[in-house]
Amino acid sequence: MRIKNILLLLLALSGLCATAQSPARSGKDYAVFFYTTQFQPGWQALPDTKTEAELLKKELENTYGFLCEGVANPTKQQILDKIGTLNQRIGPNDQALFFFSSHGHYDKASRLGYLIAADGQYRDEYFSTWLDYNSLRPYFARCKAKNILVALDACHSGSFGNIEKGDPGGPDYHKDQDCQAQIDQAFQYQGRLYVCSGNEDDRSPGESRFAAKFLELLRKGAPNPGGVIHFDDLHYALGKVQNPQPVHGNFTGHAPGGDFVFVKKNACATAPPPPDRDGDKVPDATDQCPDTWGSQVNGCPPNTPPDDSARDLAAWKTAKQQHSETAYREYLRQFPQGEFKELANTALRKLEAEAAARREATAWEIATEKDSPEAYQKYLSDYPKGLHRSEAEAKINAPVVEAAAPNNMKLIRGGTFQMGSSDGESNEKPLHSVTVGDFYLGIYEVTVAEFKAFIDATGYRTDADKEGKSSVYTDTWKEQSGVNWKYDTRGNLRPSSDYKHPVVHVSWNDAVEYCQWLSKKTGRRYRLPTEAEWEYAAGGGAGTRTKWAGTSDENKLGQYANIDGNQDGYALTAPVGSLLANPLGLHDMVGNVSEWCADWYSAHYYNSSPAENPTGASSGSFRVLRGGSWFSHPWHCRASDRSYGGSVHQNFDVGFRLCSSPK
Repeated sequence: MRIKNILLLLLALSGLCATAQSPARSGKDYAVFFYTTQFQPGWQALPDTKTEAELLKKELENTYGFLCEGVANPTKQQILDKIGTLNQRIGPNDQALFFFSSHGHYDKASRLGYLIAADGQYRDEYFSTWLDYNSLRPYFARCKAKNILVALDACHSGSFGNIEKGDPGGPDYHKDQDCQAQIDQAFQYQGRLYVCSGNEDDRSPGESRFAAKFLELLRKGAPNPGGVIHFDDLHYALGKVQNPQPVHGNFTGHAPGGDFVFVKKNACATAPPPPDRDGDKVPDATDQCPDTWGSQVNGCPPNTPPDDSARDLAAWKTAKQQHSETAYREYLRQFPQGEFKELANTALRKLEAEAAARREATAWEIATEKDSPEAYQKYLSDYPKGLHRSEAEAKINAPVVEAAAPNNMKLIRGGTFQMGSSDGESNEKPLHSVTVGDFYLGIYEVTVAEFKAFIDATGYRTDADKEGKSSVYTDTWKEQSGVNWKYDTRGNLRPSSDYKHPVVHVSWNDAVEYCQWLSKKTGRRYRLPTEAEWEYAAGGGAGTRTKWAGTSDENKLGQYANIDGNQDGYALTAPVGSLLANPLGLHDMVGNVSEWCADWYSAHYYNSSPAENPTGASSGSFRVLRGGSWFSHPWHCRASDRSYGGSVHQNFDVGFRLCSSPK
């Protein structure tokens, strides 16, 4: 859901870039980068936006003279305030680039696109915390810059302006114009242009191919001899990105012929003087004669060779002054056998090597920033003989050193699974693909003995203590005064011999307090599992999934789960670990007691939920309960079955187990 769509005034999302005064015009070039890495709960983090923005910002500043400013993790209001402040600085001969990199959303009912800022709520029914494009456009309309470019690198960002699709044409526009002529033409009409990473229906990947292609074009430079990158060059280069393919267009205020250009600092350096072939320092017809004279052509003297040495020297001095790959190649084109051929080739090879070294250094910087085997492998694929080859190979082949698992916990390797059920209750639908990362999960449910240690250490009063009662079950369900965590399911005070049973009569609040106490005591962060983590672990992880925890055969369920009835050998709760573990080594994942999860409960799964490490609804009235209990029929003990209770809810069949993230 990343917003890759507006190339307006801000180029990369983290800053504001503006150029020092170009010799070709009096105006300046500004760029602002709005990028968001961390969002409100429910949204997936986008750590790559920072690196992408900083690389673009650096290239614009160093090579193109932009004045740049970065805005990291901006709120909705901070985005509007920053654009408003910048508008006060910009003049009529300036250019402004706005680059946004974030999550995005498209509402088909209203046909409006939204940018998700750092304060954007995950589920906002009325879109009040999201920034819609209709609110952005008035800020751009007030901008006095001649040319504005908006770049939106986000999901569903193609709803910003008038979309243009199809072949954007070739990259050889303006090939017959020199640098100054191209700039003059670019500022003849007002430009209001944008590019985005996909259309309103497309979702962009976390690592932006859009930003990478943008950066590649800036580093390669203009595809025309004049040395100026035009908007048509940009959308041609971005048009090579697929799945999704960027779209482009214009918005209110754009005049036909309007443009946006990127001009290198030395692009408009003084051109070499016109040829003076007869050496008289007076422009005349002889100076227009062909490079090679041999016979009289169009009035040129026959058999009078020009002073190639003087022209050669002048061209070489110009190339050396400009000191660019383009300048040296132009010299070699004019004088393939010139006096300075070897010097030009040497200088050209040196510049090419320096450019290649810079590209490799950037690739290595990205790999070390990500610090993952996949990132180092990509570096090796791009630079198999690179300077950091041995380091990359060592990183890839380094043995994985795992910290010792916390007591009574199992390391659950993450993976992708189908969450929910297509034939279960309505709140289990739709069946959808979810990916979870590695996590530790308690082998057993938290016992009475473990909870007693918490109470003894802190003097904590549970919600049952505060209310002075809890629900119990004898022949029927009822509330009983004085019942708390020390009591069993029937409201009887437990003897110490029963302290290996799972603790009951504890609320979601009590479970969270226990996690926080244990975290402070041990230095490891303990928490409740997310609903996705719980279902992933209960059903067996990413491999073969089971309907219940440990089996898909209801006839064998009694071997794994303490549920309603006596076929499992326990009429009420059982001591933890009394029955068989599931394939991941976890006991009592279904049955025994229902288990609190971290999430707020929602009545159904949302297709817009993040597919990676979802954390459920951003708010609600109830918390998720999973797994069924000793009191539940088999149907309600399935791994996909969902239940809920209030944060203060506690009764005779609700407990919890611990979860922890790898350090």
